[in-house]
Amino acid sequence: MVRKLLLLLFCAVNFTMLAQTQLSGLVFDEYLEPFPGASITSSEGTSATSNIDGEFTISVKKFPVTLNVSSVGFQTEVVQVTSASDDLNVILKEAFVLDQVVISASRTPERVMESPVTIERIDGKYIKRTASPNFFESLGNLKGIDVLGNSFSTKIITSNRGFGNTLNNRFVQLVDGAESSIPVFEYSFGNLFGLNELDVKTVEILPGAASALYGANAFNGILLMTSKNPFDDHGMSTYFKSGVTTQDDRGAYAFYDVGARMAFKFSEHFAAKANIVYTNGEDWYARDYRNTTGQGGTIIPGFSHADDVGYDGVNVYGDEIGFNLRDIIRSLENRNVPLPNGQPIPAGTWLTVDNTNVSRVGYREEDLNNYRTKFLTFDGALHFRPWGKESAEIIFSSKFHLSDNVIHASNRYDQRQGFMEQYKLEVKGKNYFVRGYYTENDAGQTTDTRLAGIFVANDWKDHGTYFGEYGIAYLASVFTGATNEQAHAFARQTAETGRFVPGTPEYEASLNKAKNTTLSAGGARLIDQTGYYHADANWNLSDYFDFANIQIGGSFRSFALDSQGQVYTDDDGVIRHRLYGLYTQLQKTFNDDRLKLTATARFDKARNFEGKFSPRATLSYAVGERRDHNFRIGFQTAFRNPTSQDQYLGLQLGDRVFLGTVEENLTREVTTTPYRSNPALTATLTGEDAFNNSFTAESVDAFLADVRLGNAPDLSLLQKAELEVLRPETVQSFELGYRGAVDLAGKLFEFDLVGYYNFHEDFITTKEVFAPLYGDVNNPTTPENGPGTEALTAVVSNDVLRYILRTNTSSKIDTYGFAAGFSTKILGGFDFGGSYTFSDFKVDAETIDFKPSFNTPKHQVKLQLGHERLFKNFGFGVNARWQDEFLYQSRFIDALVDDRLVLDAQMSFGVPSLKSQIKVGGTNLTGENYTSVPGAGIIGSQYYISWTINN
Repeated sequence: MVRKLLLLLFCAVNFTMLAQTQLSGLVFDEYLEPFPGASITSSEGTSATSNIDGEFTISVKKFPVTLNVSSVGFQTEVVQVTSASDDLNVILKEAFVLDQVVISASRTPERVMESPVTIERIDGKYIKRTASPNFFESLGNLKGIDVLGNSFSTKIITSNRGFGNTLNNRFVQLVDGAESSIPVFEYSFGNLFGLNELDVKTVEILPGAASALYGANAFNGILLMTSKNPFDDHGMSTYFKSGVTTQDDRGAYAFYDVGARMAFKFSEHFAAKANIVYTNGEDWYARDYRNTTGQGGTIIPGFSHADDVGYDGVNVYGDEIGFNLRDIIRSLENRNVPLPNGQPIPAGTWLTVDNTNVSRVGYREEDLNNYRTKFLTFDGALHFRPWGKESAEIIFSSKFHLSDNVIHASNRYDQRQGFMEQYKLEVKGKNYFVRGYYTENDAGQTTDTRLAGIFVANDWKDHGTYFGEYGIAYLASVFTGATNEQAHAFARQTAETGRFVPGTPEYEASLNKAKNTTLSAGGARLIDQTGYYHADANWNLSDYFDFANIQIGGSFRSFALDSQGQVYTDDDGVIRHRLYGLYTQLQKTFNDDRLKLTATARFDKARNFEGKFSPRATLSYAVGERRDHNFRIGFQTAFRNPTSQDQYLGLQLGDRVFLGTVEENLTREVTTTPYRSNPALTATLTGEDAFNNSFTAESVDAFLADVRLGNAPDLSLLQKAELEVLRPETVQSFELGYRGAVDLAGKLFEFDLVGYYNFHEDFITTKEVFAPLYGDVNNPTTPENGPGTEALTAVVSNDVLRYILRTNTSSKIDTYGFAAGFSTKILGGFDFGGSYTFSDFKVDAETIDFKPSFNTPKHQVKLQLGHERLFKNFGFGVNARWQDEFLYQSRFIDALVDDRLVLDAQMSFGVPSLKSQIKVGGTNLTGENYTSVPGAGIIGSQYYISWTINN
């Protein structure tokens, strides 16, 4: 019986094997070199991938059979196979840029040529050619895209639509559909939580309004990174990259960057992959010592206290604390502080002294920060296809990131042991996906560098004592016949005696104390463990409706703000707020599919705001026998919900309080601060005081300047601040575009042109107010609790607290511009391309009472030249970028960014015997250091060599 069963089994196995035919073939590129990683699928549903030698084997059951051979960025080849003896040698040719397929523009596959909106795209082939040290920085070579250098390892993507900065809340980044934003900031730190470049399949960027499909904050653009699927791209690949960064006055420092990708297809039903990246280097030093009017202010003459006794350097911290000398002397007079000889200060002396601001001596950033930067990122994913390739795929993935880094935001932050984690579960099929994920950050040992400088200065000698000593020493010097300059020098010498000097044990102990004392306790340590849950889904109904392509979808997000009172007003526990959105899209073609209409509508609702409706409509028409000229016109809307910080911020930084301005947050924020006129007394204010009982900062500055001249207080100079709670900002965008291929002098040129005009309303901006520590601004001369407690007295005595509020401006802002790009091949195969962008804005208001922060150069020019195979196994690439001077405005500093020309280049060598590519390259080869973000590190040159294996 057993022998019969074994015989039966043997026959069944042989029958199955006989029923399957193994077809083998080779895939080559245009240069007849082996093409690894090509995807081969049969009309029977079986699939295979070419190996490093271009070889593949695929199983089929019967003939004839059709094979589709494809790879991202190349034209798909269709091969008819009639027998097992057919020679299968397939050549894949590079696809034209406009023929490449994108998904992000309308959540359905379509050629770039047919996309209803402006779109930029790169893939693995582009990455191999780029001269940039990594693929993320190379995005700055694309038309209408710019990269801000936040730090050596952190880059921020912006578009030519304007309003980009390191707090890039108007631009969204997605990795395989999941946001890579840091929960506490709600924007992405470049590619720190993105993709290993070995795992990049495509990157698509929509540089414009995209809320209709992608919801809130896809305001000025969205970036979508798609990773490789282990079912299609399996095997192991690695890269090793090393080199040096050079910076004026800093010298050269080595950096290292290594990564690996491991992907395995265990069966037709299960595959898995894992990625790891480690980077170690020295950050760009921030050494801007120009004088300023203060945090968020402007550049003024001077580079030290020798030039200005009120010096406040850009990258010097602790010198933000300062007072007008007349206010200092008046306070000493009022408190009857005697001169060194025991005599009282003569009444009215304060009116005779120098009418100037005096600041403390701060510490340079390089003495407070650790510029060593390193990060480790690991991600893994399990892919299941329980019912085969053509059915549902279930993906469970997770990602972890550990970093030491310098962060540039409202202040400069030195982060050690920062941690992020994300867990995602997704089910997707041919026409749908459903996904959910959770992301959380842990600030680790994060230090606010500005507050660290202030802490060390105050830890050595408290501010009251310091300025008291300064004032008395100044008067003593003046009364003995010294000049004003001599008196200031003597006062500074007296007040500075015993100062903690960087490098000494006293200084290091004080700095460590600052780093380990939380913000709420007066220190510099930031604590945060904010996270969010997110779910979204999309269903394409094309299988159910023939007359049009219809999609429906939606999203939901829930924030859990957990800073323990260090960033948010969450002293009493986690703050939760939610938002959701629903959308639908219809695409319909007419006139032999030459005319295409795309219409989208979306509704979003957030906890603290009214619902927002975001429509989009575009019309495109293909002209020419080959339909290689595409014209389009479109209208779309977008909106930006105020971020969690805009809503729930409650953070005291130095001498000011940053306050979120949704209604419920006004009572949550409570600040206790000493009187400046008498530090022994304190006052407790809430956000409601800032909102309902405050004067505008401009009017207080004008009022105090007048009082310091000896004039009687002029109430007419004080203006009550009129504020409204936050609401979302909106934009209406109109676009006109053309994409096409034109034969010029026997060369095929691909062109992409777009012009836009945007109307912005309810623009979210920053306003400053002063809340008196006592008194009523509506009745500034009426005492609150007896004589001397009037709001007017509070302002005269400088007993006020400065608040920085997020609010909406009533001014209308229009932005407009255009971008034009081309690509072609010249001189027998050299890739040549270029682009020009123009961007500008205007404000519909007689006076601008807010910071537009457009932060975009008016003119930009980019050029690329290269050859993938100049001769066997050798290629090169050169990129040049020029932009003109522009004003960069931020909460950190307002300053001009100089015009610059940046030149990058690389040479690549293929080593087929080692299955490797070696690349030698450099960035900013002119050696001219530059700044892309005022106050951030000054960017020098970078030289590298990389070795990529089996990619």
